[in-house]
Amino acid sequence: MVNLYLLPNAEEEVIDSYDEDIIVTNRNGKIIKASHISGKQYNLSAADLIGKSVYDLEARGIFSPAITPLVQEQKKKVVLVQTKQDGRKVLITGIPLYNESHDVEFVVSYSYDVSELFVLQEYLNELEGEMTRVKEELETLREKTLTIDGIVAESKSMQQLLKTISKVAPLKVPVHLQGENGVGKSLLAKLIHKESEWRNGPFIEVNCGAIPEALLERELKGSTEHGAEKAGYLQLAEDGSLYLQGVDELSKTGQGILMKSLRQCNQNFRIISSTEEDMEELVQSKRFRDDLFYKLHVIPLPIKPLRERPEDLSAAIEIYVEKFAAEYGMERRLSNDLFQELLQKDWKGNLQEVKNLMERLVAGSESVMITKDNLPLNYRMDDSEQLKPLEMDGETLPLILEKVEEKVLINARKHCKTTTELAEILGISQPSVVRKLKKYSI
Repeated sequence: MVNLYLLPNAEEEVIDSYDEDIIVTNRNGKIIKASHISGKQYNLSAADLIGKSVYDLEARGIFSPAITPLVQEQKKKVVLVQTKQDGRKVLITGIPLYNESHDVEFVVSYSYDVSELFVLQEYLNELEGEMTRVKEELETLREKTLTIDGIVAESKSMQQLLKTISKVAPLKVPVHLQGENGVGKSLLAKLIHKESEWRNGPFIEVNCGAIPEALLERELKGSTEHGAEKAGYLQLAEDGSLYLQGVDELSKTGQGILMKSLRQCNQNFRIISSTEEDMEELVQSKRFRDDLFYKLHVIPLPIKPLRERPEDLSAAIEIYVEKFAAEYGMERRLSNDLFQELLQKDWKGNLQEVKNLMERLVAGSESVMITKDNLPLNYRMDDSEQLKPLEMDGETLPLILEKVEEKVLINARKHCKTTTELAEILGISQPSVVRKLKKYSI
């Protein structure tokens, strides 16, 4: 501590304070200066204290212990809890002021009611506990929402999309995902977050279509309720990613609220948005604001529906059958005719529909082999549908047939130990099986 020395006119230099309880005593313990509020905590006035000895006040039980003798003895700053006559506690600090001989000439003391400090400490403890709870909830929510399961990328279009994501993810540029319901927009949004510089921050998903217009601004910017501030989505996304799901479901008024909120915030987060409809067409038809379009639609990432990605459809069917068979502790596989029939369906619900149906088939079948008879009635094809052609990114029929044949062989190979079993299941000769396996390097 830096030593403090008093000049000869030091007594005149002590500044009286109206908002601090300050008392100055000389080396004999006599009070020579007191601020106007000093003495109130002892039920005395400042004038009553002037000229009194701290030793006498201690002997009378006004307070205990006196801090002046302790400061003189230790020749340094002393902090202690003093007990008043009514039993209440006071936190008091004594500071020594030295003369030229380095002796303690005066002691300056100031005090605070400990009860006020206890209240403040309780508040800080509560605040710390609340912050800990919020952090734990956010961490739990983050772990829960960042489990990426279900991205299937066997097709050229999806592989190209993932390459684009790997390039733009590290940049803070807004990304817009467009595709039908169930194509995996939320999964890809989480992938963008996990491959970005903000991966350690929160991933905040906002379902724009689920928030009433009257509450949108409050949910985005936060509010004050019962004296406590409730953070909005824009605050929660700080140093992370804000995923605006279904912005095309906002009304024009809602779009205006979103645009205003984004303009007014510091925006220290990554913006990812998604729509089912083409945003450019929405703008052209005057159903979407131009300014919000330019704000969100910087890097557009269109996602093809599953019916236009047969490779992904084939892989998804196998993935979900294996997933649910393992989950329910069953041995289940699809018959080849059922597998080929499933490849012909429209799958308007995309991956979500595939996942739903595979779970129904696995859980509902009573035998190891799942056949067309296990299909729900609304999924069964009539004769005209059986002739529906496959379209695989403009490829020729022979190439399409080869790819389907390869998929069927791969699927069957997983469930057969020998080429003889394969031949029996596929209805072809064993030499043909060997030749085809060699052809596709299976």
